[in-house]
Amino acid sequence: MRYRLRDNLSHCVVGEHAVFLDVEADRYFTLPDHLQRAFLAFASDRHHAAASPALLASGLLVAAGPGEIPAVRLESPTRSAREMPATDAARNLLVIPELLATTWRCRRQLRRRSLRSVLDSAARYRDLRCVPRTGAAARASEQYLLRTARAFLQARRYVPVTPCCLPDSLACLRFLARRGLYSNIVFGVTYDPFSAHCWVQAGDIALNETVGMAMAHTIIRVL
Repeated sequence: MRYRLRDNLSHCVVGEHAVFLDVEADRYFTLPDHLQRAFLAFASDRHHAAASPALLASGLLVAAGPGEIPAVRLESPTRSAREMPATDAARNLLVIPELLATTWRCRRQLRRRSLRSVLDSAARYRDLRCVPRTGAAARASEQYLLRTARAFLQARRYVPVTPCCLPDSLACLRFLARRGLYSNIVFGVTYDPFSAHCWVQAGDIALNETVGMAMAHTIIRVL
């Protein structure tokens, strides 16, 4: 029998350590040594069948059904809209009222709703308004994507709210989706010391973060 992580749970391996993100419980966690060894053995098995009784009893795994859609995968970015020169600064400022409203709405959602609910809502909003572009279509829209991301970054400086990666990334994703541009929120972690971060990415381009900061984190989940 094949197994997979239960719904709303994702993981990454940093060095010799497995780190988990549970969006249902809104928490990151690691495992005791004996479970970590068992999980690393399971994760290294490409058939995902080497699950020990202790690991199955932990509740981390469920049976994998036939034809299940694999989780979205992204590599760390190699380019950054944030590190490219801004243009059309005056025109970009016209979106400040829109961005202020979007930023406040995202922060209010995070205060009042569960993380899972907020992320599910953001994904539905994006998926109703745009689809991923690949190949020639992605290359043709890249300049529009970069202009729009830089407009977000320029206007964000004038929004009187302290920057914070998750609500800002939610606002960025919605800002882009409103203009027909598909993007992902990428969650990453470091282990020693532990830290968690997220940013918005389209293909190999980080849209609201630098390449160096994104690459300093190991990707644990992609929305």
